[in-house]
Amino acid sequence: MRPSTYDGYKKTIANYINPYIGGVALNQLTPAMVDKMFQQIIDKGLKPSTAAGAKRVLSVALSHARKYRYIETNAAKDTLTKFGKGDKTPDPYTPEQVKLLMQRVEGTVWEMPVILGGLYGMRRSEILGLRWRNVDLENNTFDVTEQLPFKVPPKTKVIEEMAPPKSNGRTLPITELARPFFLKQFAMQEAQKEQAAKEGKPYYDNDLVVAKPDGAPINASWVSSQFGKLLEDLEMPHIRFHDLRHTAATNMHQLTGDFYTVGEVLGHTLAGIGASLGLSMNFEAVTARYVDVRLERKKEVLDAYHGAVEKAAPAQAKEAGAKKEKGTTKKKSKEMEL
Repeated sequence: MRPSTYDGYKKTIANYINPYIGGVALNQLTPAMVDKMFQQIIDKGLKPSTAAGAKRVLSVALSHARKYRYIETNAAKDTLTKFGKGDKTPDPYTPEQVKLLMQRVEGTVWEMPVILGGLYGMRRSEILGLRWRNVDLENNTFDVTEQLPFKVPPKTKVIEEMAPPKSNGRTLPITELARPFFLKQFAMQEAQKEQAAKEGKPYYDNDLVVAKPDGAPINASWVSSQFGKLLEDLEMPHIRFHDLRHTAATNMHQLTGDFYTVGEVLGHTLAGIGASLGLSMNFEAVTARYVDVRLERKKEVLDAYHGAVEKAAPAQAKEAGAKKEKGTTKKKSKEMEL
């Protein structure tokens, strides 16, 4: 289990289970008590999905207790409360919507995270942990071989050591669409260093591609919590930041049909990318066919997707954005600052 998953379970128990039934003896817990817990969670104004998450964690725990003969029945499985699928994963963005989002965040702190998340499907921690030493602008490639450590303390200025990525690491091509953003980001950070030196202010050179104006790392939870507010301000459909990864996967697969290479681009397991795309096939046979996905094939798949984004003509930009673009540009720039 990943540290972030473990931490999520701990928070669910501490926030949504213990406050309601934490003092009940295990063998006295009833389905009615669990039903009441769900209702209390919802009455607090929280989403049904929060209560459903508490039910999943509690049910698994009680199922282990039943196997150990501590209890005879699992109270979480015998509840009357049923949870539907109303909070399903949002639909991924189309190439047109990706282009619109790129246009809307241009020149803000969100620009590079959107490029790396929306065009390459990189994980949040991989984006925040990407360092310039792993970017080869001469050969137009970059390596995803490390990520921001889990639980970086607030107000951290210097990262001593990165964590290994979830996958074994991968080399990705910098496409024609993405290259100008890398160059612009590099130039901007060089200017920030010079400005800090002129003003006598500290600059924490962590070598990060995505960082605060003073070079310090960006908090991962800030990205997740603020991304929804960003989309609301931009009047764009709600998705989670992680859904940019789903967006890249879905669009690459729809445009090329090469789910194996898509999985290699995302650093996904073969079965994992198949499951996320709703595919069921003989994975062993596919593995035998694709012994190695070379950089050239990754570039072909990424070029197909990035080309579709570049050629897209987002009509929404004129309809939803043109009217308010002039009067709100300065306001949005402030809202997107760290």
